[in-house]
Parts: sequence; C-alpha cells; structure tokens
Amino acid sequence: MKKLRVKSILILFLMASLGGVFGCYSFTASTLPSHIKTVQIHEVDNKTLDPVLGNTLKDSVEKMFRKNAGGVRLVNSDADADFELTLLSYTNKPENYTSSSEVETYRVTMKVNVRFYDNVKEKMIYKGENLSADGTYDVLQNETEDRHGQSRAIAKLQDLIIANALAKW
Repeated sequence: MKKLRVKSILILFLMASLGGVFGCYSFTASTLPSHIKTVQIHEVDNKTLDPVLGNTLKDSVEKMFRKNAGGVRLVNSDADADFELTLLSYTNKPENYTSSSEVETYRVTMKVNVRFYDNVKEKMIYKGENLSADGTYDVLQNETEDRHGQSRAIAKLQDLIIANALAKW
C-alpha cells in the first residue's frame, strides 16, 4: 500500500513537472506593468486582399486579452496602453500532394507587425516586426482555409506575441 502511494505521488509530480515544461505561454494582468489597467486594441491595419482576415485577427487578440489578462479592461479610447497590429501579408499555398497529384494539404502563412505602447509612461512595452506564423489544413479531411488553416496560424501568432512580449515585460 505504501509503495502504491509513493508511486502515485511520483506520477503526480512528474505530470505537474511536464505540464510546466510543455504548457502554453500565457500572460496575466500581473505580468503587465501594474499601472496598465486599460488597453485599446486598434483595428488591424490590413495590407492583404482579404478584408475579413483583419477582423478575425483583431477578434482573436481581444479573446487573448480577455482570457489571459482578465484584470485589464478593453476600451475604445483613452487607454493606458495601445495594442496595434499590421497584417503585412497572407498566403495560402499547396503544401503536399497525393500520388495522383491532387493537393492534400495547404499552408496558410501570415506575417504581422505588433506594437504595444504604454501611454502612461510613454514607452514601448513590446514591438515585434515581421512575426510570421503558419497553419496547415488537409482538404482530404474536409478541413477549410478559414476554419482550420487561418485559426491555426492565428493561434501560433498569439503564442509568438505572448512569448516575445513576456521576454520584454
């Protein structure tokens, strides 16, 4: 019985340790400067030909803030900090083909600039240029560009923004 208890404790410890190693990046209101109570997420400056993609990207960034920085209020003006995104490019290209030369998977690639500015202290919190992320989708599995490829690329962009921004905060 004692051996079983020790094994259980050891397994729980290993699971917790691995969770920390392989866990997702996140940030909280406490990792932001303490005086940042409000953030304005501006409309995405969309340089691509896809007019909907800028809105999708902005919505995902808003969700990222709500999920990870619940103590920070999103506002439409006069914020303690401004978060700006420029969508520089977007591509959707075939990646893999079947033996009969049909496209099997496509790769969506997005490139953005990010600017997170502290209006109170008048200094840059984080600036990222030419951040790139991609997402693949499998048409043979009935996956689609917007639901699967774009959402995977956006999720990677969120992780990239958070990881890079945490290093600066």
